[in-house]
Amino acid sequence: FTKNLSPDKINLSTLKGEGQLSNLELDEEVLQNMLDLPTWLAVTRVYCNKAAIRIQWTKLKTSPICLFLDKVEVEMRTCEEPRPPNGPSPIAITAGQSEYGFAEKVVEGMSVRINSITIKVQARAFHASFELWQLQGNSLNPKWQRSDLRYTRVTDPKRGEVLTFKEINWQSLRIEADAIESDDQDLGSTPLRLITNQGRIRIALKRRIKDCNVLASKLLFILDDLLWVLTDSQLKAIIHYAKSLSEAMEKSAQQRKSRTAESLQTAPPSPGLHSLWTEPPPAPTGTPNNVSQYFDLYDVKESSYHTFISRLDLHICNDSSSMDEDEPPPLGLQGAMQLTFRKLGFDYYPVHRPADGCRHWERHSGAMEAQAQWAGKLLQEYQRRAEASGFPGPHAEVPQPTKDSVKTVQDGHSSVKSSPSDTEQTSNRNSVKAPSGSSLKRLRSSCVVIRMDDVDIHQVSTRGRQNKKTQSLLSCNRKALRLPDNIPAVHLQFTEYYFPDNSSLSVPTSNLYVQLNSLQLCVDPASVLWINLFSRGLLHTLDQVKAFYHLQDSSKAEEHLDIRMDAAQLKV
Repeated sequence: FTKNLSPDKINLSTLKGEGQLSNLELDEEVLQNMLDLPTWLAVTRVYCNKAAIRIQWTKLKTSPICLFLDKVEVEMRTCEEPRPPNGPSPIAITAGQSEYGFAEKVVEGMSVRINSITIKVQARAFHASFELWQLQGNSLNPKWQRSDLRYTRVTDPKRGEVLTFKEINWQSLRIEADAIESDDQDLGSTPLRLITNQGRIRIALKRRIKDCNVLASKLLFILDDLLWVLTDSQLKAIIHYAKSLSEAMEKSAQQRKSRTAESLQTAPPSPGLHSLWTEPPPAPTGTPNNVSQYFDLYDVKESSYHTFISRLDLHICNDSSSMDEDEPPPLGLQGAMQLTFRKLGFDYYPVHRPADGCRHWERHSGAMEAQAQWAGKLLQEYQRRAEASGFPGPHAEVPQPTKDSVKTVQDGHSSVKSSPSDTEQTSNRNSVKAPSGSSLKRLRSSCVVIRMDDVDIHQVSTRGRQNKKTQSLLSCNRKALRLPDNIPAVHLQFTEYYFPDNSSLSVPTSNLYVQLNSLQLCVDPASVLWINLFSRGLLHTLDQVKAFYHLQDSSKAEEHLDIRMDAAQLKV
């Protein structure tokens, strides 16, 4: 992991299993491979002033190696063009082995303590820094509890796969971002600052035993309570920074999709065409009675990334310094609004097989089943159009809705159906080339899920209302209507499709599913006016950023999108 390591930097006592290193320069490429960083981000420098290690030679199988770091500095940069993909596991290469063996188990089970770590990121439009204090990294068992190292791995010899579970936690996190000043940078920006209390990241990895390659990973970023005061100028800065990165992230995503085609060669056989859109068999329940069932219980079936915030309080207000001093502010613009979200979650599944269903997804709910049933019908319609284009295929039966989805659809049923013109537009979207039966088995989807269990948006607070307690503009009557815990107040799910091994094939249209439950809207003219003026300012900034970075894309604006919204127990 190190480079330019000289003997004067090492103080080692082999028999005691203790050692100290100082002024270390770590290998950037090795860390990139180990952390599996996205290809739009590259590590340029890693420095550690002091490191200590403790090894219990007689307990290597049960107790972790303890690594203590004092201060770590990491420098990164964003890549306009995606860098080469990450390589194989550096641990296995160093050990001179190809299989997941003893060296891999020992090093992967290492426990890490870091007093402080500073991460600096240099981008085209801004520079950012992340500072973490009292960071700890440990290997845990599948229930995310401390245990013997032997129980932090679940191995299935029949599959030739192994699961490992890790958690990284910290006491405090500070994030700062500021625009880069230059002659051609004419977009104003306000520095962003965010300080959070303790948080944690949970990582589950599924590796292939014979070569240590990662087959799938699940990353969960958890924050308890978060309070953030944002001005309109800071929100505009967030739009500025996000849009400046969008092009590089899109190129990296395309690279990942193309590499997915290689993994298809070694992936397990896809289901037949007749069962391509049907629901998978239910997951095993009850106490597992053998190794395979225990492995299935905690299996990472596909790669996914998640963010979960227990409670998010946002205070959005106008920044008087961002306005023109010569012009008075528009009537109704001055004010502030409080937004509270509880159990807010963001989920991203980059490589999902539609035939696999969503029962294994994080915080699975009836809304996901309702979307799966609707999307299944859209895919069957697409399949019929593809068959009519020239290739034969067996009849695909419409999947019978599950109990959860029946309840959800009966509460509220509103869908947008494709018109003949939409069908014609869909068939000519990317290419007139129709997919074959074998290609349909390789169809993949990219899914984004946003859900919140409770929401409370207060009316705008202005100078005239300073002494009055503002009421809720939009809220959820969860307690009054006794909404079950597994039903969210708001559920948004966006899905797009692609063929990893052939981008020239036409694909099904993207779809957006929305479910709203037990929401109450209290119409307030002052709040509606404030939101309108505030959003107009943000849209104006978005147009400026698009023009500045030449991000206008007319082709995407013309794409067809299927939309469906289910709503139940709404009140105005």
